[in-house]
Amino acid sequence: MAETSPEPELLFELRGNDIAVVTFNRPRYRNTVSFSMWEQFSAALDRLENTTPVRMLILCGAEGYFGNGGDVKVPPARGNGALALVSRLEMGQRIIRRLHSLPIPTIAAVEGGAFGISWSIAMACDMIFAADNARFGAPFIDFGVVPDGGSAWFLTRQLGRARAAEILFSGRTVSAAEALSLGLVSRIVQQGAAVAEAEAMGATMGQGNRQTIEMSKRLLAAAETGDLTSTHALELAYGHMCQAGDEAMKAREAFKARSAAKKKAAE
Repeated sequence: MAETSPEPELLFELRGNDIAVVTFNRPRYRNTVSFSMWEQFSAALDRLENTTPVRMLILCGAEGYFGNGGDVKVPPARGNGALALVSRLEMGQRIIRRLHSLPIPTIAAVEGGAFGISWSIAMACDMIFAADNARFGAPFIDFGVVPDGGSAWFLTRQLGRARAAEILFSGRTVSAAEALSLGLVSRIVQQGAAVAEAEAMGATMGQGNRQTIEMSKRLLAAAETGDLTSTHALELAYGHMCQAGDEAMKAREAFKARSAAKKKAAE
């Protein structure tokens, strides 16, 4: 089976309200990742990193399915390097780290299923909006390999060692409802509505305050590794920058106008 196809394996689109939507586009193969898909994902991240940030990035899979991980029907090796047999994984690891560190909010809009490294991609996002039919799993051991894409790291940080171990060693499937109860997804939406719900959030998020959105994302990223004192220091620096900018002034004026209108209406 050929790994690539004439069609782009990843679609990049800018939609209204300046929201980027990246779609994994190998529906015939359940959107499993390939070398070509990783390369196209890298190009999409180049575009996001090297220009004025968009308001939000949404990740989704074509034809109502997020992704089934790596394409096990195609060898994951490339070249003759010391780690050639895992070269596709190493490429994916770089992509996941870049996705995780993007200075904009990211949402994985998961329909159908997210398994293996596709689940790791979703967990690298800030939020996961899961359709009620979504399922998640990390059945690496069943395929004779270790958990990859950072799945052990993401699950351990979010669930603790005991619950992460149970999911990884059992290789079982986690339903959308259980994922919500475990704090692994942000919200559950109706089947077919995950992208629309993510776009709706992006359209109203921050009332267009790009700088405060970006700085808030940077605070969240710093909170993963820093202590409270370091976070407070960043709050002061970012807060000073925001107070000196146009966004805070416009927000205050808009608040005053709304308050005055409400007061007048109540008279």
